[in-house]
Amino acid sequence: MKHIFLFLILFLSLKFSFAQNELQNSIKKFGGDTIQWQQDSLLSQADFKGKPAGSFQGLTYSGIFLDMKQEDRLLRIYCYTLFICKKSFLKDSSGNLLNHEQLHFDITELYARRIRQQLSQKLILDDKNISSAIQKIYNTQIAELNKAQDKYDKETAHGTNAIKQKEWSDSIRKQLILLSDYYETEVNID
Repeated sequence: MKHIFLFLILFLSLKFSFAQNELQNSIKKFGGDTIQWQQDSLLSQADFKGKPAGSFQGLTYSGIFLDMKQEDRLLRIYCYTLFICKKSFLKDSSGNLLNHEQLHFDITELYARRIRQQLSQKLILDDKNISSAIQKIYNTQIAELNKAQDKYDKETAHGTNAIKQKEWSDSIRKQLILLSDYYETEVNID
């Protein structure tokens, strides 16, 4: 059984705009069929609406979306974790596969929280070009996210190694709890 995680970077060039409109525009680009990561809300088999491709049993297509809005001296940064339903698929209806793919989505949220954490530390204010500083934080975390996703698939044998799957699940859940202060999608910098 093979599974793959395909990471989609939904990072549009940083611009000063209203984030909800930008988020909605991005969602429309994918047919409006997306799910924003939420605590205690799990993916279901019905959420995977893509057409199966290749020999893979499942594919989670998720990513991190950033946008900014400037209001006087306040900079609002929005950081969303999204699951693209029409690009994601499951060939197998087993709970094990669904749990494996859910954790890919959870790992994406973990790295979104790391981005929010770094942004909230306001270290970027020392940088003369805030957009470049935000881009650097984003790029660094995305590179780490991609490594973590690959390691997750390798160590769990794409979810077929139940012991490693449980270890990863426990670890990611603990890390999400440790970063629970960064659950909110909005970071304000003044």
